[in-house]
Amino acid sequence: MEKWSMFVDFVLIGGMAILSLFIVFILKSKPQFSKQLLVVFFVSALFFLLYYYGYLHRLRIVGALAILFGNGAGFLLGPILFFYIRSLVQQKQKILNSLFLHLIPFYVFWAFVSLPVALSLGASAFRSYHEKYLLVADYINIVENIYFMIYAYFSFRLVKRINKVYKESYSYRTKDNLEWAEYLILGLMAIIILDTIFSIYELIFPIITWNIGTVIAFLFVGFYSFLGYKGMFQANILLPEFLFSEIHPNPPNHDSERAEHLKLQKSIRQLDTLSDTEISQLKEKLYTLLERDKIYLNDSLSLLDLAKELEISEKKLSELLNQHLHVNCYNFINEYRVAEVKKRLEGGDNEKYTLLGIAFDSGFQSKASFNRVFKQKTGMSPSRYRRSIEASKVP
Repeated sequence: MEKWSMFVDFVLIGGMAILSLFIVFILKSKPQFSKQLLVVFFVSALFFLLYYYGYLHRLRIVGALAILFGNGAGFLLGPILFFYIRSLVQQKQKILNSLFLHLIPFYVFWAFVSLPVALSLGASAFRSYHEKYLLVADYINIVENIYFMIYAYFSFRLVKRINKVYKESYSYRTKDNLEWAEYLILGLMAIIILDTIFSIYELIFPIITWNIGTVIAFLFVGFYSFLGYKGMFQANILLPEFLFSEIHPNPPNHDSERAEHLKLQKSIRQLDTLSDTEISQLKEKLYTLLERDKIYLNDSLSLLDLAKELEISEKKLSELLNQHLHVNCYNFINEYRVAEVKKRLEGGDNEKYTLLGIAFDSGFQSKASFNRVFKQKTGMSPSRYRRSIEASKVP
């Protein structure tokens, strides 16, 4: 039992040390509003571990400080998560006021719950308040978790919409994508769901032989360590400002999917200003740029670059691709890049260059994106395709 207690202490102290290190790294990096919001997640996890450490060792002052600054995390992290995603595509001044409004439930909870409970632990005042709080703590925790899950759901939807618009506007995917944000959302959702199940279990079976808090604490340490590790190797994931106008990320609302679809269709019809002659001319010019000029060899080619070459607006080019060619920029350009790789492999370049060298020369930016796109387009990995080419040449 003593060894287990020492192990738990080791994990908790180690977890707090790691979280503190990540917080310092973020604060020392280039100042960005999105990173400032991100610090909130690490600080919240730090105070949770601090509270649990104080609880295990009956350190009332430590527990009081942790509750004062870490209690009510669901009411805090839900809005922070949603506005963190928004901050990746929108400037600070445009979302700050809305963020404060969404944090009102947290302010109220802090004033009427966190502060009195912290005082009851750290001083003699409000002593009875803490006892009453313990009677409803599990119910409050469930409400917090539900509140957080609502924001997490809409945050995940927003990430998917940003990724969709990103694909429509760029021919490549770099480290500046939202994969890390997806890890953050899905990981937190998984832990919160588990915590909710545990809280319900405690309400049904008040006397339990194992410590639920230890499980959640270990999960937080593991998850945030993984998240921090991934984040250290994540490039700046701020996306271009113009993408935000395509996404319209609003707080949770009750509009139906059908209404949203009709709104989108109406928007598309308003952009439908191209005549049949214009469409034919643009298609011809676009195919010339790709087939003769091989503009797709530019590994950072974007919708804006293509629009400039065609001397039209991004909206018109987007309409041409989406409504008339039924493809987005990402898939359209990568079709040509995959075809270029196949052509060079079949032409004998595989004997002179490495597979990755051919991929880079064909417009791909990374090995990961090349492998993913090539397999999507051909149904087999690049190395397997190369082996099939070599096998077909054997007499």
